Amino acid sequence: MSTSDTTTSATTTSVVGTLADFGEGTMKMAKVGTRRVAVIRTPSGLHALDNACPHEGYGLVTGALKGEVVTCQWHNWDFDVRDGSCLKGEEAVPCHRVTVDGDEVSVTVTEPSNAELRATLIPSLRSGLEQHYTGQVARDTARLVEAEARPAEVMAEAVSYGAARNNWGIGHEIAMAADCLAWSEIRTGQEAVLPLVHGLAGIAETARGRPARDVPAADASIDFAEAIESEDIEGAMASVLGAIEAGDDPSTIRNRFIESVSQHHLGYGHGIIYTQKSFEMLDRMGWDQAPELLPHLAASVGWSTREDLLPYMRKAMRQIETLDLEALATADDRLATSWSDPDLIDTMLTATDAPITVAADAVLAGAGIEGLLDAVTIGSARRLMRHDLDVEFDMAEDFGWLDITHALTMCRAVRWAWRAHPGPHTARLAMFAAWLLFDSGRAERRYGVGDQPTITPVAGDAEVLQRAIRHRDATTAMSWVAGSQRLDAVAALTEAALADQSGSFIVTAHVIKLTQASAEEAEVLSRSWPEFAMAPLVASARFLAAPRLERFVTRNVVASQEFVRTGAPPKR
Repeated sequence: MSTSDTTTSATTTSVVGTLADFGEGTMKMAKVGTRRVAVIRTPSGLHALDNACPHEGYGLVTGALKGEVVTCQWHNWDFDVRDGSCLKGEEAVPCHRVTVDGDEVSVTVTEPSNAELRATLIPSLRSGLEQHYTGQVARDTARLVEAEARPAEVMAEAVSYGAARNNWGIGHEIAMAADCLAWSEIRTGQEAVLPLVHGLAGIAETARGRPARDVPAADASIDFAEAIESEDIEGAMASVLGAIEAGDDPSTIRNRFIESVSQHHLGYGHGIIYTQKSFEMLDRMGWDQAPELLPHLAASVGWSTREDLLPYMRKAMRQIETLDLEALATADDRLATSWSDPDLIDTMLTATDAPITVAADAVLAGAGIEGLLDAVTIGSARRLMRHDLDVEFDMAEDFGWLDITHALTMCRAVRWAWRAHPGPHTARLAMFAAWLLFDSGRAERRYGVGDQPTITPVAGDAEVLQRAIRHRDATTAMSWVAGSQRLDAVAALTEAALADQSGSFIVTAHVIKLTQASAEEAEVLSRSWPEFAMAPLVASARFLAAPRLERFVTRNVVASQEFVRTGAPPKR
């Protein structure tokens, strides 16, 4: 239904027949203005509903009427004819006023204004989110966009519902939704619906059936950093709510999160990734949504695994603890020094121990923090481009594509943090990013580097890329990106990421996050290291197009059997 009248409601009344035309237990289709309505007579009287079932538009008058319930024959949705409420299915059907003057029957249809329509659609969207009815969410989102709802307004409803329902604070669903919101806002009209629904569906899937987390009373007297460090989740949530209520500047609250996240290498980079995405989302939705999101970000940070305390990071942490982080934070940037050292990338990729000292020396030699992050991004892209695909099909191997993507997405998040709040704390985050690049090479050190695809730039429209991805032709996908203009490649990769070929939420989340991080990092490299600017995008193309074995059940069974048999943890 089109909503061309955007400001006021419009009422149309039409005579649809006489009482004699509508015997009890009958349904007839009539036209009122541009609307097709089903006029239905039951023991309770005459009623009028939209004739189009809200599911897929099939005519209700072709359905079955029993008592006060009409059933759409196509998919058996049931509606109460008296008010249009949905008794079986997902959403209600619009109901219209019937009047009888003598024998004459009239139906009045009121087309709501866009504002009125949005007010009715938002509760319906919330219902679809709660039930994880992707069809309803998609239809309501399309209607909301048609009714001139802002993408941020739609996403805010999902965040309000879902942020409190992840077991361990916010997770991949919010990070992915932030990127989906960014993509929706650069599109117009119905083009915004696809990325929006991807974000909404991810939130709905992870939240369904879970109770909302209790939120403590705001308490600005609690020190946020101390609460996080002591893993006082309730205190951290109360602290951030207190800061919001007290009117603290958003940048001040953001910086507290950055500083707290920088104290530890959290959850394979997710601590800083979730922080980045949460604040980027608030930039789009508005700071008034902060109470709905930030307490749950605090819970996520507080509950994250502190990898720097685990055995496999101890050697690297001893090196990091000897660094002069203040000197690293104040080192000249590569744009000022014209620093360039491609050998750094190879050194970091071939290192047999975490190259912390190498990374710090490069910072002080003229790379600066951002130059180091450039190198980490390029190294992460190369890891993706040379990942041995046999690893993906090893049922006993719990390391693969998704783990390697974290090196690049974390690097992007650290760059965001550095630009927002530079200092010794974010210099430490940059060292964590260098460590993660090293750790993402676990499979290479165990099995060797995979076969390197031969990339020969090719021309053609974006269908070349889409076809290559559909047919799992990674070499052609990479070659097309390598032969394209950067912005054309970004647009085509974004469409490919939204094409829903991943098969599961967690893979879709990584596809979308990697694509967005690659686009943003490619833009940075185009100014600082242009000869490598396309590397992140080429890497994304391989990730999208290369064969993947999504083996979550099988892999968990194999790992569980091994643990039950040996009692030993998995190899890193």
